[in-house]
Amino acid sequence: MTPYTLVTSSPHKAAEIAAITGIEFLTESLDLPEIQSLDLRGVLSHKAREAFARLRRPVVVEDVSLELAGLNGFPGPLVKWLLKAAGPEGLIALCRGTGEWRARAVCGVLGWDGKREAWAEGAATGTIAPAPLGASGFGWDPVFVPDGHDRTYARMTAEEKNAISHRGKAWRGFQARMKGK
Repeated sequence: MTPYTLVTSSPHKAAEIAAITGIEFLTESLDLPEIQSLDLRGVLSHKAREAFARLRRPVVVEDVSLELAGLNGFPGPLVKWLLKAAGPEGLIALCRGTGEWRARAVCGVLGWDGKREAWAEGAATGTIAPAPLGASGFGWDPVFVPDGHDRTYARMTAEEKNAISHRGKAWRGFQARMKGK
């Protein structure tokens, strides 16, 4: 059993993390203030410390960033708010507006035990599809096509996606870091 409590309000995220790591984390859903910044690690560091202060036990937090090449990396970690306001179609509209469809997906995982920070990051480059394709996954999975593939994350099996995704890379890196403590 991991010493960390996974802080997330997303059952989709918790299930995907369990599939990637083979670990059923104890989860807590907390309404945490989230600083608005393009620095993913800074956002997660703040979130982890807030969660630790409330729970008084080691926590792990995770978030993603979607960097659009045509907007110099925007929306980055703010993608959650863009999706809330405009959905995956909003990402398509932004790419259509700039004429640039390249994107970089980044996942950060940060553990905080009250003394030490454990950090891992995973990234995948790809393109934004001109229309949502696929029914699996969540968030922007229906519009992200990773390099070397012709299908969006939402058209892949969970195993295919987790093997190549930014989230899969970040969580495998986090596990390796914890084993090497």
